[in-house]
Amino acid sequence: MKHKTGLALLLTISCLLLSTFPAFAGEWQQTEEDQWQYIQDDGTLATGWLELDGKCYYLDSNGNRKSEYWQKDNGGWYYLDEDGVLVTNSWVDNYYVGDDGRLEKKR
Repeated sequence: MKHKTGLALLLTISCLLLSTFPAFAGEWQQTEEDQWQYIQDDGTLATGWLELDGKCYYLDSNGNRKSEYWQKDNGGWYYLDEDGVLVTNSWVDNYYVGDDGRLEKKR
């Protein structure tokens, strides 16, 4: 019986110690300026291209997500919709973007 009580106490203390360390999981946060930023698992702001759950986003050098925006990158143009998601295989106004999101042609 003493062995089981000691083991239970040891497990309880271990759980308490582990729960005192902050755990980071990447998440979107809205700033006071109404911008969206992605906080990475290590607590830093993401910048540049970010792929999450099969969607691509672009975050500027300040970590702000771009939306309804044409982003120039590697000599090509890419459109990000109202949610900041890279548009693919679609017409955006008079411009067609391909399966990689890159501007391919004009109507």
